Amino acid sequence: MAASQKVLFIIGGGPRIGHTVARKFLSQGYQVAIGRRHIDKVDVDGAIPVYVDVTKPETIENAFNEVESKLGVPTAVVYNAAALTFPPDKDPFGVTPDDFARDLTVNASAAYSALHHATRLARQRQNETSPLVFIATGNVTPFQPNPLAVTLGAGKSALAHIISIGSLAYDAKEFRFYFASQVTEEGGSVPYPQVNAAAHGEAYWKLVNGEVGGWDVRFTATVNGSPKFV
Repeated sequence: MAASQKVLFIIGGGPRIGHTVARKFLSQGYQVAIGRRHIDKVDVDGAIPVYVDVTKPETIENAFNEVESKLGVPTAVVYNAAALTFPPDKDPFGVTPDDFARDLTVNASAAYSALHHATRLARQRQNETSPLVFIATGNVTPFQPNPLAVTLGAGKSALAHIISIGSLAYDAKEFRFYFASQVTEEGGSVPYPQVNAAAHGEAYWKLVNGEVGGWDVRFTATVNGSPKFV
């Protein structure tokens, strides 16, 4: 891989945020790999599909190795996977322990595995001056608890903690970490139908280029789909 080549690896590349972020970075000259369980559903011209199952963190290492072999060491990683089990009868502790553990794996444990392998591989890059940028797609459940999101909030809280630790522990010249959340104008949680994929693509592009500071990044989506950081 040429020293100037930029590689983005998206883990959890669904048709909304994942594919939109991929297209944004492809348009800017990046090589892009999209990791997901059903690789036949990767429908982005120019992107390389890579098998990964975030319910099985052990598949993360193989996915990174495949990206490295096909495109090079990732210079940016987006962790976009998430899992939510709604509690029965609005009883948050009615979620079974198995369902809670599975969602926690997707929301936090697999993300930690991605952080581990991304940072180890990044240190192998030769003649690179730009830092590895790791972006986790977040939400405000770590800061605004919602009983209906008991599994999602628990995992995202752990993930936000891990991202904050990365920002404290590592030199920003080597690694930069972000927990990026779309919020409402009032700063609250965005209902799923109102999640704006285009705003995520533009926001993540700005983060990779160092245009926004701090690990806890929040933005609203403007009428034209651009992000407004708050």
